[in-house]
Amino acid sequence: MGRHCMSEDVRQADDQKLSILLRAARPTAGFPPGFQNAVWRRIESGYRKPMRFVERLAGLLLNPRFAAAGLAAVVLIAAGVGAVRGIRSGEQEARDRYLALVDPSSHMQH
Repeated sequence: MGRHCMSEDVRQADDQKLSILLRAARPTAGFPPGFQNAVWRRIESGYRKPMRFVERLAGLLLNPRFAAAGLAAVVLIAAGVGAVRGIRSGEQEARDRYLALVDPSSHMQH
């Protein structure tokens, strides 16, 4: 039993030394003004769920200004693609007509 009491005394002495060390290591200067508020803001911002790409895109598309611009871009792209296809089909038709005029037998092979 004496042995157990001895280790208990050593442990208490070590705890006191540790407490003294911790108190000595504690900074004595105060925190700058607004420090606590800044810490809470950072903590609260960490709780916010980050928005996924799809959610951001939906938010932009639901904004009337961006929705109108997006719609205009889609219409312009569709018109451009249609114009290019029309030009190509017109060129093909012009070639076929030319070949039919120059060599009527080539038209019949198609």
